[in-house]
Amino acid sequence: MARKPASKKKPARRAPARGSVRHELLLALGWLAFGAFALPVLIYLSGTTFLGRYDGATLGRTFGTVLLGLAIPSPASWIVVVGPYLMILLLRVLRWGWSLGSNPKG
Repeated sequence: MARKPASKKKPARRAPARGSVRHELLLALGWLAFGAFALPVLIYLSGTTFLGRYDGATLGRTFGTVLLGLAIPSPASWIVVVGPYLMILLLRVLRWGWSLGSNPKG
């Protein structure tokens, strides 16, 4: 018997149904931890490398400023901590939109 040729159209990508909430929570937790612990280190290192030593600036003070800013609340601290996860969400939305644009219906 002759087989039907496979369709060249790709179906729209959807999130997996099983464990998607758990996966999303772990992803969010990982990126929030990165923003809270790795970004202050990178901010401190880039500041001392490109701008030079600043009187009274230490890695501990940078951590304190960012983490204390979450309680105040400081928009800059929230952007530092939540920013990496928001960037991942933005990239996912852009990828989703790109896939919709590349699959014309008809």
